[in-house]
Amino acid sequence: MTTAALFEEAGAPLRIAEITVADPGPGEVVVDVTATGICHSDVGVFSGKLPAPLPLVLGHEGAGVVAAVGEGVDNVAVGDHVVLSWLASCGTCYYCQRAEQHLCGRPRTMLGAHTMPDGSTRMSLDGTAIRQFCGLGSFSQRTVVPSGAAIAISDEVPIASAALLGCGVLTGFGAAVNTGGVRVGDAVAVIGCGGVGLNAVQGARIAGATTIIAVDVHPERLALATRLGATHTLTAGDDVVRSVQRLTGRRGADVVIEVAGRPETVNQAVAMTRRGGTTVLVGAGPGVAVEEVFNNVVMAGKTVKGCLYGSAYVQRDIPRLVDLYRSGALLLDQLVTETFDFADIGRAVDYCADEQGARAVVLS
Repeated sequence: MTTAALFEEAGAPLRIAEITVADPGPGEVVVDVTATGICHSDVGVFSGKLPAPLPLVLGHEGAGVVAAVGEGVDNVAVGDHVVLSWLASCGTCYYCQRAEQHLCGRPRTMLGAHTMPDGSTRMSLDGTAIRQFCGLGSFSQRTVVPSGAAIAISDEVPIASAALLGCGVLTGFGAAVNTGGVRVGDAVAVIGCGGVGLNAVQGARIAGATTIIAVDVHPERLALATRLGATHTLTAGDDVVRSVQRLTGRRGADVVIEVAGRPETVNQAVAMTRRGGTTVLVGAGPGVAVEEVFNNVVMAGKTVKGCLYGSAYVQRDIPRLVDLYRSGALLLDQLVTETFDFADIGRAVDYCADEQGARAVVLS
């Protein structure tokens, strides 16, 4: 038995309950979750904007300690500190063989059905199966995940900071470095400076961008973006395209990373990208006008890329991020702007829904 926060009905609060977590099967790992970040995807399900089957244990950005391993597991051992990843690729399919692990079909079962890759779940309450969000369910103090979803890290990384590596940091950093291909001397604009966008700012800085423009509606997030590497900040509004062009010699930015996910900001992202530049859509929503796409993309020779999980290969990129943190290049501790006890996980969700700070982390 373990304690988990159950989401059972749209609009209802999370319920703290004792649930049963099964023993690990072959290729599976039991993790005692000691920290979980609150991501806007969790909030989206909680608010009903993102449909999901219920009952469900939310949470997909977590870290903890390996408690047990199933048959055939050799990448982690009991006692290891691990980051949880919701993209556990198979390693053998067409995409994995092309080093495009983020496009592997195996994790799509975890993401769509919120189960293990075989369609089952390892959590239950009084005999009723409970689904695990993104195949993880880190709003539980113990979970069972595929071994590929548990990435061993140094125990020198504070556990609250480590949790962010599994989603917000990896996605934002990867959007700049992997998907956007930011190069030394580039001008980069980031629209939306929450947990993902702030790490896009960091990724751009580490990749060598010399002009990094952060755009957001919240002054405190823009202030944090400056600490993380932004050279300029702009308050979101109708005039941001002109402002970005003014800051980039009237050309526009080489790479624009859109994280806010609103139709108007998607259009702005494309418009503020220079001719021949790259727009990266991380949080893109519907409603982009066809005429705008044609005029601002086709006729200007721009590239628009979708970004899934920072185009990451987690077994390579999470250790890489840890090395950057240990060297002082990647700032993680500053991203944890509020911590909550597990019993207060509902308040943590509210904190995220209100767009406060960078990241709230729940500690077990």
